[in-house]
Amino acid sequence: MSKVESKSKVFYGGTIITMNPKQPLVNAVGILGEKIVAIGELKEVTKELGEELEIIELKGNTLIPGFIDCHLHPIQFLLHLLNPDLSNVKRLEDLQSILKKAVEEKSVDELTIGFNFSEEKFDDPVLPTRWDLDRACPNKPVFILRYDGHIGVANSKALELAEIDENTEIPGGEIRKNEKGELAGVISEKALSLILSKITIPKKEDLDKAASKAFEIFASNGITSLQGIVYYGKKSEYGLFGSSEISILTSIQDKILQDWYIMVNTEDPLKLIDLKKPPLDEGKKDGKFKVGSLKLFLDGSFGAKTACMFEPFSDDPEMCGFCVVDEDKIYEKMKLAHNNGFQIVIHSIGDKANRIAIDLYKRLLNEFPRNNHRHRIEHASMLTKDVIEDMKNYGLIASCQPPFINSEYTWLEKRIGKERCKYTYPFKSLVNSGVVLVSGSDCPVEDTNVISGLHALVTRNNFVPEECLTIEEALKTYTINGAYAAFEEEIKGSIEVGKFADLVILDKNPLEVSKEEIQKIQVLETIIRGKTVFKKK
Repeated sequence: MSKVESKSKVFYGGTIITMNPKQPLVNAVGILGEKIVAIGELKEVTKELGEELEIIELKGNTLIPGFIDCHLHPIQFLLHLLNPDLSNVKRLEDLQSILKKAVEEKSVDELTIGFNFSEEKFDDPVLPTRWDLDRACPNKPVFILRYDGHIGVANSKALELAEIDENTEIPGGEIRKNEKGELAGVISEKALSLILSKITIPKKEDLDKAASKAFEIFASNGITSLQGIVYYGKKSEYGLFGSSEISILTSIQDKILQDWYIMVNTEDPLKLIDLKKPPLDEGKKDGKFKVGSLKLFLDGSFGAKTACMFEPFSDDPEMCGFCVVDEDKIYEKMKLAHNNGFQIVIHSIGDKANRIAIDLYKRLLNEFPRNNHRHRIEHASMLTKDVIEDMKNYGLIASCQPPFINSEYTWLEKRIGKERCKYTYPFKSLVNSGVVLVSGSDCPVEDTNVISGLHALVTRNNFVPEECLTIEEALKTYTINGAYAAFEEEIKGSIEVGKFADLVILDKNPLEVSKEEIQKIQVLETIIRGKTVFKKK
């Protein structure tokens, strides 16, 4: 490697996968500043860049375009980093021990919230109750949120803090009771706002530390661009913290390493017009921050049994899930966003929810035709053949989360039955039909480990294996397809002249290793706009 300090660099000496079908593999890549300026043979590239350049030997490693996480919640992730992580809890006793320790320094009216809980890891996979939490924390409010973010459990003090009693009801939400009519502490969907609204905003210095850590974590996973969701408005289920997400975002912008395409969850779509200006939108094609989408919700999740289904859950014949919003109300929001030039992205999990989402899009696009809208279904978990056909015909994007398979494959058949599994996460069917498929993590619901996501796409942990993708198809969902989903395919997503030097160096060639070996691939270096932001020690 040359010791010359220069903005010009040439990478060679390993496999270089461009994700450009016209030139899939090259021997060398030259960058100048933020952009790729030359690709091809080493001699040609070095000649074009001149003598003052840095030669970087890949040493047999693999260079690919930077990964794009197409669906995550970065500001909520900061909150997770500042509170107890319950992801490794496998026994009720361990849960109680963690919570007991977490509340020691808290005041009697300060809510402690534990994130990433999964009862599926227990020997008896049943949600705890408020009485289970009371035994650990009888005098201070505690709430645990399931990893999918759609259901949680409050202790008695947290119920008191939120002023929830046996008569409390909230549209689009659920407050469960036991057979005696007593509050069990289990709360789901829109009712979560009653508890989560009691979260306070962390101190600025704590937010800054969490932000630095968060975006470094993303970089360590090879992520160079984010398509991240933020809430904007006065009423958020996360209370003051949630309604402050935009101001939190602007306060940490100097800590953000990645480009960020912002998807906004708001009750008033016209607010997107207010946000589409500096500092959140730089007003140019190659800006680091852009405001592009309206985020909407239709239903819940499989884990909380709140995904909107045509038929009851196989393990709970009394529950079919539900839509969390009225169809006419969501359509009015869709019209406002669509007719003001914004992309629409709709959270939809259950088979009925996805049918409703598609019908709403069909109604919208038939009434107000618009070319190149690139509207999306987020999660798009259960898709029947008719839904996939409509997605193709109306140019809708499937924004899926491969890590969901890693978390759900051991219990999903019990929840929805074998027949419905056949059209759950139907990645191959989507690709074969011509629907653009993109991948994300839904962080903090799942880890942002892209390598794990690739492994899920090509192996599915043997869950409906006929829907497995090839590794080439899987890589597209995290690169060029991801760029397309944010109208950025001309500036990123592949290694081509004129595009940003968003690059990742891997220790193995994903095109050559076996499916089982993919999960062992390591990210060695992440480069964003020509600058190294992560290097494995």
